Amino acid sequence: MLSLDLPVEQPSTYEMPVSPAAWPRAGSAQVALRRRQWRLRMPIRQTRVFVRSDEPVDDWAETLIGRVFRPLTSEFADALNWFWFSRYLQEASDSGDCDISLVPDEYKRPLDTSGAPRHRSMRLRFNISNPQICSAFEQRAREVINAGGYRISDFRDYDYVADTGSNRFLGIENRQPGRAEQRAILAASFYCSISKVVVDAIVGPDGNGRFRMETSDDLLQNPGRSTFQSFLHLFCNITNVPTDVYVYRKLSASLIGFGTCYSPPPVSPPGGWDQEVEVYSIRY
Repeated sequence: MLSLDLPVEQPSTYEMPVSPAAWPRAGSAQVALRRRQWRLRMPIRQTRVFVRSDEPVDDWAETLIGRVFRPLTSEFADALNWFWFSRYLQEASDSGDCDISLVPDEYKRPLDTSGAPRHRSMRLRFNISNPQICSAFEQRAREVINAGGYRISDFRDYDYVADTGSNRFLGIENRQPGRAEQRAILAASFYCSISKVVVDAIVGPDGNGRFRMETSDDLLQNPGRSTFQSFLHLFCNITNVPTDVYVYRKLSASLIGFGTCYSPPPVSPPGGWDQEVEVYSIRY
C-alpha cells in the first residue's frame, strides 16, 4: 500500500528552525516528521479570476490560461510546489472563494439577453513555500490578470486538506487518521499534472490574441480532435470509474437531451424536461 509517511505527532521539546534549508540533513524520524508537518502547515493560497461577460464563449478559458496561467507558472516554476486550475460557469450571485461585491458588473451579466445573469471564472490554487516569493507571485499575478482584462476580488488561504481530503474524495474504508492529508497531497499532485499538460497543450496567441487547445489528427483515437480524449480514455481505463449518461426527454414535444450527474443539458424546453430521467452506464 502506498505510504506518504504521515506519522502521528509525538510531544517534543525540540523545535526545528523556521526555514527547511536550515534543518539538519540527518535522516531521523523526527526530522522527517517535522518536514511533513511544516509542509502541511504552509499557507496554500487561491484566487478566482473572472472574465468579462462579452468574452467569446468557445475559447474564453483557453485564452485566460494562455494569457495568465501559462506565463505566470513559467515565471515562478522553481518556486511553485504545485498549482492547479479549473473553470466554472455560475449564477451571478455565486460568491464562492471570492468577494463577489468587488467584481465589476460587466463580469456578471447574462451571456445572452434572454438568459439569467451569470459569470465565468477560473479558480487558481497554488503552493509556494517561501512567503516572500508567494507575495511576489500574487503581486505579479494581479499585474498579469489586470493586463489581460480580467478581474479578481482577492487572494485568500485555501484549505486543500478540507477540500481534496474530504469524504468526497476519500472512501469510507480509508478514513483512518492521516489519510485525509495523504489523499489531499496525492490529489494536489494529480491536479497539478493535469494543469501542466493543459498549459503544455495550449496554442497561441493567434492574430486576435486568442488561445486554443492543440488539434489531434488521430481521428481513430481522438475523433473529437482533442488529445485529451486519449487521456480521458486512459484515466477511465486505469480507474474503471463509473461513467453514466443521463437522458432527458420532453415527450409532448418529441425532444431529447443528454447530460451527466453534474451537468444537465444546457438548454431546457418550455416547462422543463419530464421528471423521469433515464441513466445509462457506458464504458469510455
